[in-house]
Amino acid sequence: QAAPRSRCFFGGPWAIRGRICPEPMPVERTPQRNGDVPALVEGEELKFSEPRTRMYAGQNLEGEGTLHLTTRRIVWLGSQNITHGYSIDYPFVGLHAVSRDKEAWPEPCLYCQLRTEEHDGDEDEAPEIPELRFVPAEASRLQHLYVVFSEMSSLNVDPADPQANDSSSEEEDEDGILP
Repeated sequence: QAAPRSRCFFGGPWAIRGRICPEPMPVERTPQRNGDVPALVEGEELKFSEPRTRMYAGQNLEGEGTLHLTTRRIVWLGSQNITHGYSIDYPFVGLHAVSRDKEAWPEPCLYCQLRTEEHDGDEDEAPEIPELRFVPAEASRLQHLYVVFSEMSSLNVDPADPQANDSSSEEEDEDGILP
């Protein structure tokens, strides 16, 4: 039986670099599944799956599971517990890239920054940006994972984003690798 679905905020307050970030991130916790794959809505297609992928929210290991990329969202389903999983719509991911810098993270991963709400607060204090890392057991699959993620993300641009028509970030090279 599927676990109850809920639209929630990612793990409650985010723990980023040892500090609590009160900014909630809209995601679906415990998305419906059909066995090991996410339940798809009408018109949604599964484009890529990567088993044995660890997911980290900030520095916190959420667990190991399967990362699924659909035509509408990113879905990570935990393999140890059917009630453990997350679904994120592509427009909530502000940046994604392959990271192989061992000083930034000990293992090669797909690095994602999630969008936060704009604040009219103190300009001297930069907002904490929630980060996700997907670490596949087979690092050789990272580039293909990135390419499919980029293709699906480009199909789901945020209509409120003035830079949505830009094809790439100035900070990444054409392969999505951060300097």
